[in-house]
Order: sequence, then structure tokens, then C-alpha cells
Amino acid sequence: MQMKNMSRTLKWISVVIIALGILCCIWNISQFNDRNLGLMVGIGFLVGGAQILIFGTIAPLMQKRQDEERLPESLAKDPV
Repeated sequence: MQMKNMSRTLKWISVVIIALGILCCIWNISQFNDRNLGLMVGIGFLVGGAQILIFGTIAPLMQKRQDEERLPESLAKDPV
């Protein structure tokens, strides 16, 4: 349950960061070059938000896989 809440929170944070990145990019699109700091920050927000979204999706899947791997070990130790 805690992992599901963490995943949901990370997804919301990533959506907010991506939205900020879109706003920064739209606001500073007039001068499209590498010296435009606002545009570069916006692109950074887009990339960072995407990475947070990916982590928020993958982390619960990895945790679920580890829990499934531990389950047979715990069954083998406990005689029924």
C-alpha cells in the first residue's frame, strides 16, 4: 500500500514538473537558441519530469517482483 501511494505521489509530481516545463518552453520559445536560459530550464523540466514519471511507474513493479521472489522462500521455511 505504501508503494502504491509513493507511486501515485511521484506521478503527480512528474505531471506538475512537466507542466512547468511546457509553460517555460512556451513562454520562452521566441528566441530558440542555446543562450535562452528560460527555454533550457523548460527543456530540463521536461526531461526531469519524464524521468520521475518513469521511476514512479517502474519502482512498484520492481518491488512487486521482489515480493513475489521472497514468497516461495518464506513458504519453504514454514512447514505446513
